[in-house]
Amino acid sequence: MQLPKSRRRQKLREKKCQYPGCGKIFFGIHISKYCPEHRQDRYRIRKRTKPEDVNIKNQTFKHAYTEVITMVMDCALEGCEHQFEVKIYPRQYIYPKYCPEHRNEYKRIRHLQLIGRDDLIEQMKSESESFELDPSTLEGDDVDVVDDVA
Repeated sequence: MQLPKSRRRQKLREKKCQYPGCGKIFFGIHISKYCPEHRQDRYRIRKRTKPEDVNIKNQTFKHAYTEVITMVMDCALEGCEHQFEVKIYPRQYIYPKYCPEHRNEYKRIRHLQLIGRDDLIEQMKSESESFELDPSTLEGDDVDVVDDVA
């Protein structure tokens, strides 16, 4: 089978500029959305997200260790008495703040609801990203509280 050596030329069509407030008619290929003026770099809309603070879900632990060390840390969640092991690496300063049972944001909010600290839930929600939890499924007599399984 022989393939053609030249590429097929794309057809120019009459298009309407999609830039907000422009609406000019121009000739372009099927994929073009903007007129030649709004294709320029200065008209590009750049959405930048604000960098997240690492200390919301993690903790900064400054050290001068040159070897890998295992440390026992306490969970930072109100009402949690668990301790967990963390390996401390040289030149690394960000480590988990919560025990493995509460690393998930849903589990942290669930724990605070069980101990009745709704004021801390609102504070946690305002510090972190949006989180939805249906309170109607949590309240009731069918909720069992387990103290310590391990």
